[in-house]
Amino acid sequence: MHKLFESKPTARQFFKVVAGKVIKATLVMKSADISASDEYTADIALKALMTGSISTPWAKLALDEATEEDLIAAKSATPSQTHEIDALIKFLRASKAVEPPQPAAPIEVRIVNPEELAPKDAVVRVQRNSAGELTGAVAHRV
Repeated sequence: MHKLFESKPTARQFFKVVAGKVIKATLVMKSADISASDEYTADIALKALMTGSISTPWAKLALDEATEEDLIAAKSATPSQTHEIDALIKFLRASKAVEPPQPAAPIEVRIVNPEELAPKDAVVRVQRNSAGELTGAVAHRV
């Protein structure tokens, strides 16, 4: 195959704050490659398009939590964005300095009147809110 047009992949990185974390997005794109079956048809664009082939353009997007090292590397690669990247580094350091909230203690359910719950005669339904906190419990006789 005789190549008429061969594209090269291009890459770009973006950094955004999402849900309290700095996210690194890497976008790699490649346009179509155009080739013809031989050099003669390559000279004639119309025949090249009829007898050749065009590969499909593609894009790849990778998302990951950005590290301070990622931001420092991006800062040296794109000096024009130093101010924005410095702000993200400051945000990242501040978010690491904040202690994460401790998980809630496990919920303990105690049945205070077990004599009323005969074996296999009652079912206890426990209700929780979206945070997992106990909001109610009801015993149903079966």
